[in-house]
Amino acid sequence: MYRPGKVALIIVGLLAVAALAFMGSIIGRKSDAPGGKAADTKLSCTLDGSLINPLYEVDAYLEDDTFLRFCSIDSASRWLQMNKTDKVRYFTVVDEVTGERLDATLAHFVVSDVVTVPEVRNRIHAFWSREDAAKHMRDFNGRPIDNPFGSQFTVPKIARLDELRVGVPSLPDALPIQLALFRPIFKENRLSVTVFPFGDQSEDQNLFADESVDAWLCDLPAAVLVTQRIPSARIVKNILRANPFRPLFAIVAAPNADVHHLQDLEGKSIAVPRSVNSEFYLDFFLRQAGLPLDKVIRQEVDDLPKAWELLIRNQVTAALLRTPFTEVAKKKGMRVLADDCNLPWMSVLVVKQAAHPGMLEATEKFLFSLEQAGLALNLKPDEFRAVLKQKGGIPPDSREWFPMPIFEGSNAPSPDEMEPIISWLIEKRLLSEAPAYEQVVDTRFLPDPNSVGLAFCCK
Repeated sequence: MYRPGKVALIIVGLLAVAALAFMGSIIGRKSDAPGGKAADTKLSCTLDGSLINPLYEVDAYLEDDTFLRFCSIDSASRWLQMNKTDKVRYFTVVDEVTGERLDATLAHFVVSDVVTVPEVRNRIHAFWSREDAAKHMRDFNGRPIDNPFGSQFTVPKIARLDELRVGVPSLPDALPIQLALFRPIFKENRLSVTVFPFGDQSEDQNLFADESVDAWLCDLPAAVLVTQRIPSARIVKNILRANPFRPLFAIVAAPNADVHHLQDLEGKSIAVPRSVNSEFYLDFFLRQAGLPLDKVIRQEVDDLPKAWELLIRNQVTAALLRTPFTEVAKKKGMRVLADDCNLPWMSVLVVKQAAHPGMLEATEKFLFSLEQAGLALNLKPDEFRAVLKQKGGIPPDSREWFPMPIFEGSNAPSPDEMEPIISWLIEKRLLSEAPAYEQVVDTRFLPDPNSVGLAFCCK
């Protein structure tokens, strides 16, 4: 059985993350700037010395772990043409709507009548959102253009990076992966990551069977199960854990339901998303309350949004929800009948170690990048809210207030934490026997927290 005392220690550790993160905030791999060189603080253009407006800044990150600043997209692309260098690892540009810096390969570029930098008559604009780019084109006589830095930059650079293909749900848990793509932390660590999005974890079984995917982000019950169905799969890292203020899973009563305790659900309907994770949590909550499993009417639904829809329309008495809907329900003042705030489980990352040659090195780089992304999110959450809004799976009417998650550091599930899940999987005949810890978890790739600091592109 898991030990509550250990859970309390983990929770204390999570709440201290932001303070500990500050200690590493000035390092990438223990240096003041990449390559151990002091960062240039002058906001002047490398090409012609023009002053830089941060909204239009372009940065070129070089193979020797230094960088160059430019006052505009036009200036940076002209510098690249003049120098014809292969020493640039990647470019970042700034989204003109949000002010967020992002990998140039993710931006939508537009040329229009608007001049942003008069000194060089720059008329090229960068946007993260396709919709924002389209609006600018309508308003200012614009047209789309290809990446101004060209294939002569993107193609050879990608060819030199290790590759990893990752299945990612539309959940707040995926924020470290999305940030590492957006900024781009993965490229800084010489890793090319392709994301395969899926709606939520009710689709996880289909994704696990997809041979084109190397890694998945999922909840612990599904992760334990897949490690026994795919021989090379192992859990390599914790991602997001419930804490006393932020549950992952909860049973929530409908707005008009006359229920005040979990025992009041006897003989009543509860919406349950179709997944092994939801089944495990529902059974655990019911047993914890002393309610026989066959005394509630389970209404299985396709996914979390459908369970939420039935709940707010009072078409069921209660629903099993997961973040982000647990937070939305609490914000609306809905009654929480049970939650996992004081339980030891979390979402995790699963990797197929034998997916392709070089997988071990790619996994090591991937976990180091995620550690840097989690550090940036915990240390400077407000700076990255735009990523949460765009990629966190938050309902549109909740994106402005939704709290930033606190991500777990370099850690993996313990045997005690997995024991109740393994026992349940055996009871449900999804496993025939309890596997050895090493058949489920591989901790070799966890980076030393003392060697991890903010990525250069997040400083």
